[in-house]
Amino acid sequence: MRPIIGVCAMLAMLAPIAAARAQPAPTTAPESPNVKISLDWAFQGPESAFLYGATKGEFTRRGLNVQLDRGNATTDTIVRVASGAYQFGWADIATMVKFNAENPDKPLIAVYVTGGNSPLAIVTVAGRGITKPADLAGRTLGSAAGSAAFALFNLFASATGFDPTTIHWKLLGGALREPMMVRGDVDAIAGFTQSTVWSVVELGVPSDKIIVFRYNDFGIRQYGTAFLVRPDYARANPATVRAVVAALNASEIDAIANPVASVASILARDPLANLANECLRLVDTLKTQTLTDEFKTNGLSSVNPARLEQSMDELLKAFSLPARVAADTVFDPSYLPPAAERIPPPLGSCAPQHA
Repeated sequence: MRPIIGVCAMLAMLAPIAAARAQPAPTTAPESPNVKISLDWAFQGPESAFLYGATKGEFTRRGLNVQLDRGNATTDTIVRVASGAYQFGWADIATMVKFNAENPDKPLIAVYVTGGNSPLAIVTVAGRGITKPADLAGRTLGSAAGSAAFALFNLFASATGFDPTTIHWKLLGGALREPMMVRGDVDAIAGFTQSTVWSVVELGVPSDKIIVFRYNDFGIRQYGTAFLVRPDYARANPATVRAVVAALNASEIDAIANPVASVASILARDPLANLANECLRLVDTLKTQTLTDEFKTNGLSSVNPARLEQSMDELLKAFSLPARVAADTVFDPSYLPPAAERIPPPLGSCAPQHA
């Protein structure tokens, strides 16, 4: 793929290019200013939003001393927070709900939702005769064991009109999933779009040859990624949680407005990052998961209670939970900034920017 962003230009974008937005000073000092946040995966485009916010001082101006670490998959991030090793984690809501059902003595709750849509999807490449979901019937699909995309596949299949029992599954390690699909060892894969799609691009498949069936596009009601915290920690440190959530919100808005500068912040953690690809990964994630009509109209993290309830019904079936999870134990909006501060700006682009 032809690089579209110069590294020097990206580094330059770390400096403010416009007057900074006025930031309200916190009314109450954080009870616990030293905070550790685990992201979901490696430092890639979507994760850069929060590195960029840290670079711009979104946390320090709110009295926080934040350590941002990469994750090793959403399940590992959830365990980090539940154990108390980290105060916050960025992970998939569906996987959190499953964890809570299996560990009722140490539940987590979402306090800021970044995924107005879920990242769950089926990904394949052109030329295999798969142009619509029903074409998956009878095929061989790959998935990581325990993946939420695997768990919800039967609901997706039923919603799109084919029998999920006709699928032949291969459960694969994360490092094998995309290469095996590109080689043709499996016909398609189930996973998160921000990892699967762009990993396939990095393996040499042009983006216009990649076919994506996003679960939400076919009637699935799931929300996606969110920042999670232990409820007992939130109750004991409400000002800290509000300050962290406000900083995360400002970070996301900064990244939406300027994705080029956002991905440039990765270089301090990974000097070999392909910033052109990471910018495209970030913009695609923002466009398809964050900037939903719901979030654009009502503000980021504006979760619809009725839809959240419907998503709990889906998870009851998908994970064979012992009981239905109450939506008010999944998301607590009381720590959010006012809606006016959560309205996203127009999405920036990955085009080269000149002074």
